[in-house]
Amino acid sequence: MEEYDELSSGPNAFGALDLSHSAWTTLPDTLFGFAPLLLSLNLSHNKLSAIQDEFGGLEILSNLNLGNNEITKCSVELGKCIRLRTLDLSFNRLDLIPSSIGCCVLLEVINFKSNFLVTLPSEMGNIIALRILEVQDNKLEYIPSSIAGIPTLEEIHCSGNDKLIMVPSDMRDSSDMVLWSLRLHLSQATSINKKMSIHDKWEGKARESEENRLRSRDDLEELKVQVQELTEERPWRYIAAKGKAIGLFKQAGKKCVIS
Repeated sequence: MEEYDELSSGPNAFGALDLSHSAWTTLPDTLFGFAPLLLSLNLSHNKLSAIQDEFGGLEILSNLNLGNNEITKCSVELGKCIRLRTLDLSFNRLDLIPSSIGCCVLLEVINFKSNFLVTLPSEMGNIIALRILEVQDNKLEYIPSSIAGIPTLEEIHCSGNDKLIMVPSDMRDSSDMVLWSLRLHLSQATSINKKMSIHDKWEGKARESEENRLRSRDDLEELKVQVQELTEERPWRYIAAKGKAIGLFKQAGKKCVIS
């Protein structure tokens, strides 16, 4: 087949391989054998249903286009593609992005447009080079506020997510307003986490104090028992008993001498 002929030739001189519009449903092992050479891979407009584990072996891959497929599952191994700069998963059927995406810290452009995503992993906040994030036309209810902490982020497009309460609908067409809203959420989350940390600290001290109080009470009870035992064994009692025993011994000795 023609698409297999394209694959057999491997990447071009620039490390690019274009296998788009080829009706692929699964990918052969041959593709992943090009891992040491492959810098850019275009698999858009095929019929792929999953991003398989083998993608984790494409360690020098810089650009990956899997748009316009039928992908419902993304392997966590994708997080091993740590040199990715652009990632296009638009127009698929994904409802979950693995948290391992946060390991791809060099990503500059991410396109998750037109999927079935309800949320995004908070680990995306680790992608410190991200400039553009496209998540339009999903089912997003929540965007992690950690994303607002990315210093390089310039554009975030999230229109077409009717349940995204944290960003009002009249703000979703403006990256500046979306970022402003997310930064407010981030500020609130940071304040809450700080207060909770202080709360947990004092709660721990209170718990420790209560445990010490209970331990002291038990120690006090033990001391009372020991005092009682010592009281019953006062020296004068022992001495009196000892004196009596000596007296009896002496009396018995005199009787022996007389007889």
